[in-house]
Amino acid sequence: MLKQRKDLLLINRVSPPGYWKEGGKRKLILVIRQDRYEVDEVRCVIFLKDWKMKIPFEGRLKWFGAQGRLEIHVMGNKFYAHIPVDVGRITTKKSGKPMKDSLVVHGERERIQLEKPKGEKVASIDLGVNMLATVVVEDGAVLFYRGSLVKSDYFYFEKRIAELDRLKSEAEKVQEQEAKEEVLRERKRLFSKLYRRLLHYYRSLASHLAKSLWSLGVSTVYLGYPYFIAQEKGNKFTVNVWSYRKLVDAIVNKLHEYGIKTYLVVEYNTSRLCAFHGVEVDRNPRGVVNCPFGHKLHSDVNGALNIMKLGVKKIVDALSKPLSFLVTSNGVTPIKGSNAQDPGKTLAL
Repeated sequence: MLKQRKDLLLINRVSPPGYWKEGGKRKLILVIRQDRYEVDEVRCVIFLKDWKMKIPFEGRLKWFGAQGRLEIHVMGNKFYAHIPVDVGRITTKKSGKPMKDSLVVHGERERIQLEKPKGEKVASIDLGVNMLATVVVEDGAVLFYRGSLVKSDYFYFEKRIAELDRLKSEAEKVQEQEAKEEVLRERKRLFSKLYRRLLHYYRSLASHLAKSLWSLGVSTVYLGYPYFIAQEKGNKFTVNVWSYRKLVDAIVNKLHEYGIKTYLVVEYNTSRLCAFHGVEVDRNPRGVVNCPFGHKLHSDVNGALNIMKLGVKKIVDALSKPLSFLVTSNGVTPIKGSNAQDPGKTLAL
C-alpha cells in the first residue's frame, strides 16, 4: 500500500502522540525511562541522570518494589511525579537476579494485601447519590454511608463556577481578553479542586468500608454497578458529580488489601422489585419501598438485598439496626453514637 503512494511525504519531525493534548494545547509531560532516574528516599529527591538534575519532592513513598518509567506532569505552577511500582519485586523478570538498588523504590509497604479475611461471610453493596453506599451482610448487619456533605460541596463549587461563567460572558462582551483568561484559569482551578475533593471522599469511604467489612468477617462482596446510569437516568448528579467508576475502583482496590474478593453485579431492577417476594414495589414516601404483600423497607437496603440475591441466590431474613456513617472531608464519622472503630459490637440506635 505504501509503495502505491508515490506522493507520500516523509515525516522529518517526530511529535508527541495526539492524546497528550488538553484544550487544544499540548500537555506538558516529561517521560523518563526506568533506569535513567533514581529516587533518594532519605533526602526526598529524584535524580535525573541525563540532565544531572535533582528535583525535590514532598510526601511519603507508599510502595516498595521495582520502579517503572517516571512521568512528570506540569499543571500550572506545580509538578506531579508519577512512578509505577511493581510491588514487592526486587529481582529481574528474565534471570531472577537481584536488581540494582537504584532501580528499587524503598517505600513503606512491600505487599498490597495487608490482612486475610477473618471469616467467610458474604456482603452486598448498593451505591447511590444521597446514600453513597448501603451495605448488607448475610448475618443481618447493615451499614449506611451518607453523602450529604458531598452534595453540599458540589453545590458550593457549582455556585462559584456559575458566577465565573457570568464574569466570562461579561468579559467577552467588552472584549477584555486578559480578564477572560484569568476567569478561565480560576474556573479550571475550581474544577480541579472539586475533582480532587470528590476523589478524597471516595477513598475515605472505601478505606472505612473495607476495614469495617474485614472486622465483621466478610470474605466476599457483591458490588452493584449502575451500568449506563448516565445515559438512562442522566442528571447533574449521575453525569457530573458521581463518577461511579472511580468509586467502584476505590472500593475494589481497598477490599483487595484486606483479602476480600469483589464481584460486580448489574443492578438492573434491584430498586423496583421486592427483595423478598420479587414483585414490583411502590416507592412512596421517598426512600421507602412498599410491597403489595404489606411490608415496608428502606429502598437502598432493598437494593442491597436484591444484589446479594443476584450474587449468591440467598436472602437475609432478619436485619439488625443499621450503623450510620457520614462521609466528610476529615474522614468517616459515626452518626447517632455508632462506634466506627468497632462496628461488629456497637449498633446505632
